[in-house]
Amino acid sequence: MVKEKTSSYRREFALRIIQIKRYVAIQKLLGKYIQHGKTTVYIHSRNVAYLSYIIARFCERKFKLKINYDFLVVGAMFHDFFLYDWHILDGRPRLHGFHHPRIASENAQKYFNITKEEQEIIETHMWPLTITRFPKTIEAKIVCLADKLCSTKETIYRF
Repeated sequence: MVKEKTSSYRREFALRIIQIKRYVAIQKLLGKYIQHGKTTVYIHSRNVAYLSYIIARFCERKFKLKINYDFLVVGAMFHDFFLYDWHILDGRPRLHGFHHPRIASENAQKYFNITKEEQEIIETHMWPLTITRFPKTIEAKIVCLADKLCSTKETIYRF
């Protein structure tokens, strides 16, 4: 039963992710940069999107919450759309963690014309580091949690 559900979720997620406008361009742009250890920003973003999807399905089933999966998946895929190697300072702000949500949101808006709801997901995903940008929607809270879980795993297993 669990294996069937997981397989079903993977198919559903894959269908949602390929429907994102200019998905191949996102893959190429984010695949150029390393996020944690050997994980590219693209792989990290896809991991966050998939885990967000799984968490959302659980919350929907267990707590009867209404989730907008379009906002959730797009917000998760663009949450780190900052388009630079944050490991190299080269004139960039030293406190990447504080600044990149705004930069990612601006880039996603510029290149893909995202919605206000998707912007909110991107701009709040680093809470509590960005203390004044608290995630208010259920989609934003889920992406924030999924990002922390994926980042921790990628950082621990990079060695």
